[in-house]
Amino acid sequence: MANKNKSKVLVSFFIVVLCGLFICAVSSCGKGGNASSVGLNTQFQIVNLSPDIQPVYLYQHFIRYNTTTYTYPNSSGYFYLSTLEPPLQLRTATAAPVILLQFDTTLKANRKYTMFITGFRKDSSFVSSFILSDSTGLPAIGKGKVRFVHTSPNTSALDLRANDTLVVRGTTFNKVSKYVELTAGNYNFTITTTRTPTTIETTLQNVTIQDGRAYTIYTKGIVGSADSLAFGAGVLTNNLLSKTLQ
Repeated sequence: MANKNKSKVLVSFFIVVLCGLFICAVSSCGKGGNASSVGLNTQFQIVNLSPDIQPVYLYQHFIRYNTTTYTYPNSSGYFYLSTLEPPLQLRTATAAPVILLQFDTTLKANRKYTMFITGFRKDSSFVSSFILSDSTGLPAIGKGKVRFVHTSPNTSALDLRANDTLVVRGTTFNKVSKYVELTAGNYNFTITTTRTPTTIETTLQNVTIQDGRAYTIYTKGIVGSADSLAFGAGVLTNNLLSKTLQ
């Protein structure tokens, strides 16, 4: 009887050990499949420019990224992604989150991206929101790069001027210009509609363009509106340019 009990104890012991080894193996495999945020080195930011979409959460591969909500008309600043596995989703910041947008594009490591949430929820135009790659090659020595994004719904084509010099013309809603090189220095950027180029709709004053850096100028609100929908602009710094992109 004693031998039988001893055998049962040994069998139970070995079963526990095997289960422990199996769990460790599964855990190790899981960790190996998901690179750390530092290892991925992929940075992401969200600019919520939709006046009526309300605060939203970001989900990565069906898991909520954190407790941060992204609200109009603010930029989150860059943060590191913990996985590059799609999809990226925006869901309502409510007790029972509803999927509003889903992006199935696979992002790349060692890149920077900006998501622009645009349009209105009331007419479903927000579904045209988009993600831009912020990575670009180095400009000439002594110069920086600037691009222009038109993200104001119900607003006609726009022009961008730097110290009264036209640098981007005729950008329509949800479109982005190519990067333009400017000599490093301070600029007043003015934005007008293409059809009324002598009427300045908004100005970004004393913006410093630094040597070897890239910037994105974007619009918010609606031309001719007031209060929370008042037309304006913002500037994002897309630093850490690379000579070659993989």
